[in-house]
Amino acid sequence: MPARPLSRLTSITAKILAVVGVAAGSAALIAWWATARGVSPAWTVPAAVLASLLIGHVVSRDIVGPLKQATTAAKAMARGDYTMRVEAATADEVGQLAEAFNTMARDLAEVDLLHRDIVANVSHELRTPVAALRARLENLADGVEEATPDNLQAALRQTEKLTELLQYLLDLSRVDAGVAGLELRDIVVADLVAEAVEVTRLAASARGLAVQFASRIDPVDLTIKGDPARLMQVLVNVLDNAARHTPAGTTVHVVVERVRATVRIEISDEGPGIDPADRDRVFDRFQRATPPDAPSTGGTGIGLAIARWAVSIHGGTIEVIDSDVGATFRITLPLTGPGRRPRHPGRTADGR
Repeated sequence: MPARPLSRLTSITAKILAVVGVAAGSAALIAWWATARGVSPAWTVPAAVLASLLIGHVVSRDIVGPLKQATTAAKAMARGDYTMRVEAATADEVGQLAEAFNTMARDLAEVDLLHRDIVANVSHELRTPVAALRARLENLADGVEEATPDNLQAALRQTEKLTELLQYLLDLSRVDAGVAGLELRDIVVADLVAEAVEVTRLAASARGLAVQFASRIDPVDLTIKGDPARLMQVLVNVLDNAARHTPAGTTVHVVVERVRATVRIEISDEGPGIDPADRDRVFDRFQRATPPDAPSTGGTGIGLAIARWAVSIHGGTIEVIDSDVGATFRITLPLTGPGRRPRHPGRTADGR
């Protein structure tokens, strides 16, 4: 690493003054030395100016170096290369700029990777039901299969899967646009939970999952102000995630309680659980809660991201909490509704 004589100064202004002072002092010292020895000003002045410029150039590398690196890195980023970083070896404004630039480069790299993953995952998720639907329709058109209710129902299930995925993508676009679109009304929580459980039970049965559901609500007449469609979306997504991961023959439990001015909904399964390091990541787009060595459960990896968005625009929170067995999702919602709506409802307090 090159020497940085100004690295101890924490202000860019102080560094500029130091460069000017050193250059001027050097010029004055050379002029005094030459005058004392009778050297002609015709030689003294050019020598003093040249020496001050050289000394100023050497001393000012602290200022110029990171800015040159930032320029080079910015040009690389314009070409799509987000790997370059700027050396942040000082604590002044230039060092802070370098740190901010490096943070921006990392964020842009993550966004670029996310966009690539979105394209790859959406293509994969769309290809499977489209291929299955096409094969089914070709068999029906060629007479290989008869247009029986069972065959038509199988084709219908593929179209429903496509519709579900497209709805998820539409919701993601609403997240990015910050569009909430809430229609608030009084909701009986017991009715909301019962409907969500029934929807999930039917979906699990259609996929051949032998899963039971049990719910407990205290008090039974608990009501909340919110958007029924959005809250139904939250519950179905979390319940569906639990149904996919709990072993066959086990039960998914739903416990609803009133805690002061909020309603707390906990949904638990008996599956492999979620590692503490991954408990926040599972709410990111196209992230699945399935362990790497476990077989795929067929989820899109979008549902929990949508659930977090829908909960956040209601002024609530959703998280994975500690549990003895499996995974437990806790949803906390204000009883009186979302109140003041956030400017960017798709993001949480930590910027996600």
